[in-house]
Amino acid sequence: MDGFYIGYKNIGISSSKFVLNISKNLKVKAGHTGTLDVEAEGIMIVALGQATKYVQFFNQLEKVYEAEGILGITTDTKDIHGNILSQKDANAIDCDTLKEALKCFVGNIRQIPPIYSAKKIKGKKAYSLARSGLEVKLKPIDVKIYSIELLKCCLPKFYIGVTVSSGTYIRTLIEDIGNVLNVGATTNIIKRTQIGKFDNAYVDKILDISEGLYFIKSLELDFYYIKSLKQGKTITVPNIEDGIYKLLSKDKNFYGIVSASNDVIRALRMQS
Repeated sequence: MDGFYIGYKNIGISSSKFVLNISKNLKVKAGHTGTLDVEAEGIMIVALGQATKYVQFFNQLEKVYEAEGILGITTDTKDIHGNILSQKDANAIDCDTLKEALKCFVGNIRQIPPIYSAKKIKGKKAYSLARSGLEVKLKPIDVKIYSIELLKCCLPKFYIGVTVSSGTYIRTLIEDIGNVLNVGATTNIIKRTQIGKFDNAYVDKILDISEGLYFIKSLELDFYYIKSLKQGKTITVPNIEDGIYKLLSKDKNFYGIVSASNDVIRALRMQS
């Protein structure tokens, strides 16, 4: 079985366990295209069989979250399940002030990932090092916030809807919102509602590889040229735009992902 399973991970299960359960149930190799925290819920895309070759291409998709934060508290894990680091009075902040603060985060921003995250340091996950009592220092990363909206305001709790680039840490975003207001904040709820076009309407569906990679433009070639690419050769296609392409035969069968540069096509990931 090859394709992409659109699943919904519930609170209390790790992303790796979620994928492992799917792999066992379907009796196929599986891998995820992006994790969710144990205490978060929402959409996950799971690659099955040969689709695991293409998980790297999903990092270009936007992700949509809903999240609840609590002003006035910071924790070591940046969520309500961690140890409290600070508590401040947030009573002076009103919903209008919070709305204004959210505007600061639209566009390209820098974040420091949580030390309790799957971010790797020299091959080891940050949370493993942190739990071992070791000092963890993570470098800032560049992410993009496409939109952010205050969905509900019942201070000190607030609920936001946000569309972000891949790699954005919602726990860090919530804490940074609190820091802009000089009181700090921690996360209570995270729910991922969409990845690219995949929302709740796709949950429990298995898509073929080509459909799952809908966001990559297609290149149709005769099988003679496809065979050359599978053999590791390059081919020339005059006047083709530089970029990444989904390789299809004339009868629409999927054969892999190729790159185009200066009219030269070379294979990146090909079907066995």
